[in-house]
Amino acid sequence: MGTGTADEVLGLLAELTGAANGAQDLSCLTPGLLGRLAGVFDLQRVSLFKVRDSGGPGVSTVCCVDWTLPGRASLLSGQHPPAHGGGDPILAEWSARRRRGEIVKGLACDFEGYMGGFMRTYGVVNFLTVAVMVNGRWWGHLCGDSADEARVWTLADQRAFQCIAEILSGVIARSGGEQMISEASRRGMLDSAIDAVVIADEAGAIIEFNQAAEIVFGFARADILGRPVTDTILPPQPFASQMEGGGWPPVPADRGLAKRTIEAEARRADASTFPVEVTVSEISSEGRRLFAAHIRDISDRLAARRELERIAYFDEATGLPNRAGLLRLCARRSRLPTGAVVIQMRDLGVLAASLGDEWAKPMVWETANIMRALLPPEADVARTGESEFAVVLWREGDATELAGRLRQRLNTAVVMSARRRFYLRAGIGVVERSGPIADILRDADMASRGSPDGTASLFEDAIRASHQRRLELETALRDAVQHRRSELMLHYQPVVAIATGRIAGFEALARWRPRGLDDVPPSVFVPLAEASGLADSLGDWVIDAAMTDCAAWNASRREEGQETQNVSINLSATQLANPDLAQRIGTRLERHGLKGQQICFELTESAILSQPDLAIRTLHSLRGLGCATAIDDFGTGYSSFSYLQRLPMDVLKIDRSFIQDLVHNERTREIVRVMVGLAHGLGMTVVGEGVETRETLPVLARLGCDYGQGFLLGRPQARATMDTQPSQVAQF
Repeated sequence: MGTGTADEVLGLLAELTGAANGAQDLSCLTPGLLGRLAGVFDLQRVSLFKVRDSGGPGVSTVCCVDWTLPGRASLLSGQHPPAHGGGDPILAEWSARRRRGEIVKGLACDFEGYMGGFMRTYGVVNFLTVAVMVNGRWWGHLCGDSADEARVWTLADQRAFQCIAEILSGVIARSGGEQMISEASRRGMLDSAIDAVVIADEAGAIIEFNQAAEIVFGFARADILGRPVTDTILPPQPFASQMEGGGWPPVPADRGLAKRTIEAEARRADASTFPVEVTVSEISSEGRRLFAAHIRDISDRLAARRELERIAYFDEATGLPNRAGLLRLCARRSRLPTGAVVIQMRDLGVLAASLGDEWAKPMVWETANIMRALLPPEADVARTGESEFAVVLWREGDATELAGRLRQRLNTAVVMSARRRFYLRAGIGVVERSGPIADILRDADMASRGSPDGTASLFEDAIRASHQRRLELETALRDAVQHRRSELMLHYQPVVAIATGRIAGFEALARWRPRGLDDVPPSVFVPLAEASGLADSLGDWVIDAAMTDCAAWNASRREEGQETQNVSINLSATQLANPDLAQRIGTRLERHGLKGQQICFELTESAILSQPDLAIRTLHSLRGLGCATAIDDFGTGYSSFSYLQRLPMDVLKIDRSFIQDLVHNERTREIVRVMVGLAHGLGMTVVGEGVETRETLPVLARLGCDYGQGFLLGRPQARATMDTQPSQVAQF
């Protein structure tokens, strides 16, 4: 339910007005009148709160009128939440709004903590409060509470409550409780102020001096009254120079009441000076122009400001400017720089992490000293990143010359102590042209990131184009992976038994054709996925898509009475590092209705050797699911033989570099013979990759290789062609 009829509301307001006109205080709010008010607005409670000084920060409230339905606790004897204080941001907001005479409303269920407990105790559900303003100041607030949580307080409800609040305001003003502040109160207010308050007349003579001013300036009130402001506490310069007209009074007569805040230098009784913030207001008293100055010592603020400026514009470890400081420093010059050099110290982060702070800080400091020692005249150097330094040059040719000196110096070890010497790898980017500082720093940074260790790369437009292309591809790949768009697809390349020509299975190969662009080869987008943190998500998509396809075409083959075929899926080093990989794969096998024997997971030597112990545990878990495992690109690693005896592998895939050289190179044939024999000795089958010529097949057969894979035996093809794929390769 909501508000009563317009006649009922008008009748109630008329009744309240009549009662208020005949009353000298709030006794006009009789229980009967409050009950009718609650009935007209369908309320379960009507209350009036008065604010009062809390003795601490903000104000507290006291309930002076309360009507509620029978059987409910009264607010008259209860403890009420503060109107503002305790650090509660909600109460602080309410207090600010009520001081402006605004309406506050809400639902009790939205509150927790003290406010929530208070509302639950007294059964508050859906409340509306209107500020009661007396002589322009917040006196208190009128509250109504509805039992209907879904009720919407209409504009008519709010206007009616505002009318009631205005009627009560008149009663309160007549009650004598809001009289002018007495002289004693004025004196008490001055002495309770935190800031120094000094009042002077138009001639500049001090006529009031509070206790805080006595503490700040060291003058006794009795000794300073009548003395001029500018000869005692606020020297004429620089204070008077910041005031309009250059002296006292601080505000021209035709400006009327005014207020202005300045920073100036003040003087104590012992003649010492200190920085202050002064806010001057003009006040009128019996036709006189008086000026009240609120004065605050800002020594701590200025010290903090200087410290914040140091933190904001300088590197703590080296004392050099940071990027923001370098930009500010260059902006102060009246000309454009002629070039810039950015140095990426690629070992600093690693060395700091491995040796700890006791070595890291001196090492960074020594690197900064190297930079300082090599600088040409006028150059500005900064530490613009954890492992990055930048130099801005102001003379033509200095950028190239500095880059050469840096390259030569980095060939010499950095000596930290008798026991510590380091060679620091660095990429150096050079811009040798004039231009805006932000532009040349950006270009030098771009060149440094692509610069090989120990060399200097001069920025060219092609570098920017390459970076922009990479960013464009990374964004498109991220969209494709996250939204699993159709531009990502799988192609399948057959794995063929060399002896019979029978297709034993297929390897799933990811392909990507971004919208509006040409195909991006795996050699580009796979490293891009690894560098941008997308390898795991891309790998998950490949596993899911490959299992979906495998389940679909093997279901068709079973219906036709044909043998099922397995699918090989490549795993990256990033996927292998996930401890829950096997669990996730098991979940997908179950979801697609596949047996583990239908899936083979391929890993490169480098992926295994990056974390061999973790790889071995994961491979055992995959074999526990029934899945086969294969080591891919075998022969291109460095330490594979030392781990091969420990790896639970079923298949060894010999890298294409050996297979393509097999026919014409006896040494290669002997190496492949050893690989095949080793694999068979460990119970593994062998796949030769990169079979592209007919002459290769009989050689592989003589060497004992079990399977082959390559363009001669079948090119990668889309899923749509799999159902028509014959079980036998035609060449056999």
